[in-house]
Amino acid sequence: MPFYFTVGLVLAIPGPSLEAVRADFNLTYVLVVLTLIVPAISYASGTIAGGLVADRLGRRSTLTTGVTLFVVGLLTAGLSPALGVLLLGACLNGFGFGLTESPLTATISDVAGDETGRAMTISQMPFGFGALMAPPLVGALLQTPIGWRGGYLTAALLVMLASAVLLSARIPAAPGLRATGGALVSAFMRPVPILLGAVVIGYFGMQLGLGGFLAAYLEADHGFTRSLAATLVAAFWIGISLGRIIGAWLALRLQAYDLALGSLGLSLLCAVVVAGVPHPVAILTAAALAGLVAGPLFTTVVGIGVRYRPSAAGMIAGFMLAMGGTGFAGLSLLAGAVADAHSVRAAVVLMPVTLGIAFLLLLLARRRHTAELRL
Repeated sequence: MPFYFTVGLVLAIPGPSLEAVRADFNLTYVLVVLTLIVPAISYASGTIAGGLVADRLGRRSTLTTGVTLFVVGLLTAGLSPALGVLLLGACLNGFGFGLTESPLTATISDVAGDETGRAMTISQMPFGFGALMAPPLVGALLQTPIGWRGGYLTAALLVMLASAVLLSARIPAAPGLRATGGALVSAFMRPVPILLGAVVIGYFGMQLGLGGFLAAYLEADHGFTRSLAATLVAAFWIGISLGRIIGAWLALRLQAYDLALGSLGLSLLCAVVVAGVPHPVAILTAAALAGLVAGPLFTTVVGIGVRYRPSAAGMIAGFMLAMGGTGFAGLSLLAGAVADAHSVRAAVVLMPVTLGIAFLLLLLARRRHTAELRL
């Protein structure tokens, strides 16, 4: 739980920093979204590598390597004098986090069994509170000489402390250590994990819209100051924080697919309001509600996926998360191009589109999964 608190902080830093980084390095939106794209792609690579190595060779060594790269990347980003160094740091911290998350997700699955979705929701409850801390932290730092770089340095210190707690825990041996590479690959190259991975892309797309472009939207279209716009992104993360808590309670009362579909459908409605109603109060209210209803979505969907083939939990988790990271990178590039060509608001409109597609794919995944269970 302390580790996921720091993860929330790290993932929420780039969005409120976006306009400041763009001004600092005199960039277009297409270039500044590289700060979102590079860690997303390296994260995707890390999750694939982490899942394969953890299932075949062991989880503790994979976790240790991952958190080390995570910290080194954050320090590099925090000390960056130029865009290239910032992107190098982003690459290292993204790969390190991906290398860590696959074995960590698989370990939770081993311990929790069929309650994996709920266990993941509980373990990631602090994620939202960490993310909630980032906007006001960045907003305050933007008024000081250290600026946005201070967020990465603060995160590096907290990740070091949380990683010490994480690695002091007893990590169970993976049940799939003897699984062949072919068996691992065949486990995730099935329709259900692929469809669920596509749903994760939709969730990450929502994080891009509300955690990544919301501050720029408020500044560019509604006249908020840069530090205030960065701080107000906290509205979304407040919702995520409370949503994870409510999601853990609902997981005892609803089937996993029902919980995921309800969460995704309500998130879609909120995203439509954010993109379609040009009023700051409506935007911030809908952003907070979007976080609230989306709180259990990610953990529930990933939990369904890793329990699809428990012997290949690490590899399936890595594959699904890699799909999400790759999709996030592609959406970031598209959003940056749209913002340059039209407006930031036009980029935000991409969010409900991706959520709508994700909803349809989740319905298809449930249908396919149910049919397989009946065989």
